[in-house]
Amino acid sequence: MKAFVSCLLLLLALTAAGQQPTATVSGRVVDAKGQAVPFASVLLRQLADSVVVQATQASEAGRYQLAGVPAGRYRVVVSAVGYGGGRSAVVEVAGRAVAVPDVRLAAAALALKEVLVVGQKPLLEMTAGKLVVNVAGSLTAGTTALEVLEKVPGLLVLNNRLSLAGQEGVLIQIDGRTTQYMDVVSVLKDFPSSTIERIEVLTQPGATHDAAGTAGIINIILKKNTNLGINGTLTTNAAYGRFAKTGILLDLNHRAGALNVFGTTSYNYRHTYEQLNTGRLDTTAGIRYAQQSYQPRMAHVPTFRVGADYSLPHRQTLGVLVNGYLNRTQLNAQSSTEASNGVNVLTANDTRRRTESYPANLNYKVLLDTLGRELTADVDYSRYAAGSLGLLTNLVRTGDTEQQQTLRNDQQTRIGLASAKVDYRQPLTATTTLLLGAKLSRADIESQLDLTGGAADRADRFGYTESIRAGYVQAEGTQLGVTWQAGLRGEYTVAEGRAATSIRRRYGQLFPSVSLDKPLTKVLGANLAYSRRIGRPSYQDLNPNLVYLDPYTSQRGNPLLTPQFTGTYKLALTYQKQPFFVLGYSRTRDAISLVTATEDSAIYSTSANLDNLRSYNATLNLPLTYRKLLTGYAGVTVFYNEYLSSYLGSTYRAGRTAATFYGQANVQLPQNVKLEASGFYQTAGINGLINFRGFGSLNLGLQKTLWQDRATLRLGLNDVLFSNRQRGTVRYQDLDVQFRSYGESRQARLSLSWKLGNQQLQAARKRSTGLEEERGRVKTDKE
Repeated sequence: MKAFVSCLLLLLALTAAGQQPTATVSGRVVDAKGQAVPFASVLLRQLADSVVVQATQASEAGRYQLAGVPAGRYRVVVSAVGYGGGRSAVVEVAGRAVAVPDVRLAAAALALKEVLVVGQKPLLEMTAGKLVVNVAGSLTAGTTALEVLEKVPGLLVLNNRLSLAGQEGVLIQIDGRTTQYMDVVSVLKDFPSSTIERIEVLTQPGATHDAAGTAGIINIILKKNTNLGINGTLTTNAAYGRFAKTGILLDLNHRAGALNVFGTTSYNYRHTYEQLNTGRLDTTAGIRYAQQSYQPRMAHVPTFRVGADYSLPHRQTLGVLVNGYLNRTQLNAQSSTEASNGVNVLTANDTRRRTESYPANLNYKVLLDTLGRELTADVDYSRYAAGSLGLLTNLVRTGDTEQQQTLRNDQQTRIGLASAKVDYRQPLTATTTLLLGAKLSRADIESQLDLTGGAADRADRFGYTESIRAGYVQAEGTQLGVTWQAGLRGEYTVAEGRAATSIRRRYGQLFPSVSLDKPLTKVLGANLAYSRRIGRPSYQDLNPNLVYLDPYTSQRGNPLLTPQFTGTYKLALTYQKQPFFVLGYSRTRDAISLVTATEDSAIYSTSANLDNLRSYNATLNLPLTYRKLLTGYAGVTVFYNEYLSSYLGSTYRAGRTAATFYGQANVQLPQNVKLEASGFYQTAGINGLINFRGFGSLNLGLQKTLWQDRATLRLGLNDVLFSNRQRGTVRYQDLDVQFRSYGESRQARLSLSWKLGNQQLQAARKRSTGLEEERGRVKTDKE
């Protein structure tokens, strides 16, 4: 708290040092019918010489706000894709807030072939307090959503768990909604990257967002065609590493008048593998075990997404969205275990898995007047079914004696998620806005596991119900050259787990958040932010049912897990509104961590609450530019994690400094050819009980446009050096474990995209819906 107060005083001192009075210029961008034009580009130009003083992007409601404008005479110049340009009358600024009359834009009528499109979106953009990673244009984004996430600076996947700037507790969303799938990492491994438009990263979300996500929120935005008429894109791809992969995507939409209907369907076949080698010492019995597990799998993944938006009279819009995800996976794993006491075990695991998900969303929005009063409502319902049927055969050899054991593992899971929310926006003054909202959500899960063929058959049942009631108030505005946002969110949770022993919890918490932005010069600025957040255990992390891998290895949930709570402080310096230097500090109580334990000479992994985790981090981002030939960025995040907790009857204290280096460079070559190189390197560090070694990846890509830019051909090479291999150790109390894991990260891939229909451009309404927090907490198969 002392650090927060010190930073606040520093920022206020910077405010007082201003040389001249400034004011805020605000307004709205609308079309010919008075409907808001979302995400328009807004420039403030001096009247005398047309020099650009400030630039920003309008919100989804078409509103913009330019703070810290010196006294003078200006014009507001506006442009948006699919519209002609527009500008305001002369704007006089004399030290008081100025409300600019609506700037109206007329729809463009030119076809794409008559328009010359120059440039493309940069990979990284900072808009409205969030980092936007425009991955659709990246040549090295990979073929799956998990590979695409490598484009997020500082994001890593370690032991199938996501961390951002060295912290776990990342909340993953898709289109702002809860996942319509199961285990996040498992789903992202097979989710096609060709459906992803961009990734939004919010490290300090405000009160309007769910309080979940102690390390921040990562929102995966899927492609949504909004062009006029009937048009779309057809994309095919193929890849090869150790095995072949292929996929196809069709994206279509029809937009005419007040109606926009859109849809996407895809099919992907992925044949891949994972390798896990472990060695451990049973310190009690003095026996050393060496285990090797080879897990090839084949997945058939069809998906679909269909929706419609309809503009009603009186500034109203009604939308509907339905998604579908199906996954059929065949796993044929083989593992061997050699023990120093002469016992050898060979295990064959033949498993069939299926996952089906069909979520639906209904949304409504109304602009109550032309001053910015706005009401939105969302209702979501999702129903999931997942199951796996496995046949495990163990061949145990002790000297000349052999014994075979066959186990049948049948696990079935049903999950239902529902939510409803309403949000209201009310401008209080020309520079201040009040936001209010409420949300109800409920999750129901039923899981059953039947294990037969062992020494004793077992049938486990697990049920879990969780309901969350939330409300928030948030105010935002600009005064004295400081743009600020302050909010308070309250959430009341009722959770009940039903297994051999039932556990019921009720708790209410308040989650404050505050953010301050101050321009220091025309290009430099400072940002100070604080937020308190919660990380609830995933539903299956609570499931005590045993997942059997081999006679010496298993996984299980922990029904005694409690939520973790994190307070995060951030101080950032920005250049042209892009963060180039960031300092952060967070403290987490009851940090949920992946841990390892032993029982009867066998090892199992589970999750546990570690008492305290302190994290310090610093990030430096630098642009890479050379004329018009080279664009890109490079950066490094240095973090120090320190754990202090009572665990396994002793005190666990560990801390270590680590760093993540990342970067990307794009080179424009002749003949419409582009070259891209990207990569990252993670130095050795600590994660819970695990001390891991360094790993990284180097990726290369080429792109060529064909046939008057109607077709795009891409060639990519991922993990060229095959260096994305993870190694680590666990040494604590009686635990002495080493591991090495890797998969088919080195791949060559080829894709061809073809634009269909008329390519007129017109931006449509963008939506995020109500199921946000539960995303990433629904899991079924513990891989």
